[in-house]
Amino acid sequence: MKLRIPLYGRLSTFRRGFVSTFSLDVVARGLSAIALVLFIRALGVESFAYLVLFLTVGQFAGGALTGGIRTRYLRAEAERVSRGDEGATGFALALATAVALIAACGALLYAGASLAGGVDSQFVLLATLFTAGHASIELAMYHNQAHLRFTRGGAIGVARSSAVLAVAALASFGLLGSGPAVAGAVAAAVTGVAALACAPYVRQTIAVPARAALGGHFGAEASWLTVYYLASAGFAYVNIFVVASLLDDEAVASYGAASRYLAIALGPVPALLAVIRVRTSQHDVVDSAVLQKEMLIAWVKRTIGPAAAVVAIAVIAAPFAIPLLDQGAYPDSVPIFQLLMLPALVIYTTMPGASMLMAQHRYRTLATIYAVAVAVQIGVALAAAEVLGVVGVAGAEALVGAAEAAATVLVALRVRAPAETPPEGAGDAQPNPT
Repeated sequence: MKLRIPLYGRLSTFRRGFVSTFSLDVVARGLSAIALVLFIRALGVESFAYLVLFLTVGQFAGGALTGGIRTRYLRAEAERVSRGDEGATGFALALATAVALIAACGALLYAGASLAGGVDSQFVLLATLFTAGHASIELAMYHNQAHLRFTRGGAIGVARSSAVLAVAALASFGLLGSGPAVAGAVAAAVTGVAALACAPYVRQTIAVPARAALGGHFGAEASWLTVYYLASAGFAYVNIFVVASLLDDEAVASYGAASRYLAIALGPVPALLAVIRVRTSQHDVVDSAVLQKEMLIAWVKRTIGPAAAVVAIAVIAAPFAIPLLDQGAYPDSVPIFQLLMLPALVIYTTMPGASMLMAQHRYRTLATIYAVAVAVQIGVALAAAEVLGVVGVAGAEALVGAAEAAATVLVALRVRAPAETPPEGAGDAQPNPT
């Protein structure tokens, strides 16, 4: 069987889903880009560095603590929908579990910060609030994607970016001058959007019994996915923490700004991932090793050329475009951004790898790959920071990130049997034939 278009089963549905998700995500990222420029120009180095750390901690913690819960919920829900099952959904339970995890970790960190004395307990409190709001919005978006309501899911992301832009506008008018004031406003805005987005789904599913909502291996699968997301989030954000620990505020601001520019360059990724996550959760993909392999090979062949062209343009344009955005405030952000475009190329080319390992129920394998990668990344980044400074940290991320993404696809291609066996790591699972 030769696939003409990779990863699209119901072609019209997923084409429309990608177009609507991508279009709305472009809007959301455009709003975020405007907010970034406003923050850079309105805040001093110290305040902007505070905001960078605040956003990094919140996004890292949200992905690390709740990424497994969200993804397992999406995959279970999407597969249920694809099989025509009208049974129970576990949105309320998944949301409650995610928020409880964040609150518990936040309380522990707040207590520790208060006892330590030198740690900013206000920062911990605001970051916990932002993390809960950000993770809840992501879960609401995943719920809509699982039900093939891509436009509604994308609209929630636009609402979140609009709320952050409103805070940036206040900062640009001098109404929020300090880092803590801006962070508090961002946390409040994002949490408000989360409450509005999640309320309808909570009302619909709050009465669903926990056993029906969880399903057979939800706990074991979510546990390995949580390890994967912990490692994945660590890989994505550990460099900011390394830079903050070993270098100065200007280095943190430079790396943070370059990371935000990278997020803009990766604009289509969330829309593509949304479609990939749902498509690889549907029963025909889950049940067919042949289809999984053909999808992966077709994706790599069709993506590598266009992705390389886009990355080359971004690298060439960076020395001219970035100084226009930051008015030359952070010159190191140019080489940092250029180095980070290497893993960006590999991300585009190997994007379905992690989702395909999930379709194969190889959660433990996926978690192991990322755990090893983040351990290597920490060691290399620490050494690079001491010798080469902030640009060296970016080089370390570029090399290790490219290797990790490529390894994920190579492992996923080694599936040799239908992925219908119980997941790796489940207590009563049978041996995985792969």
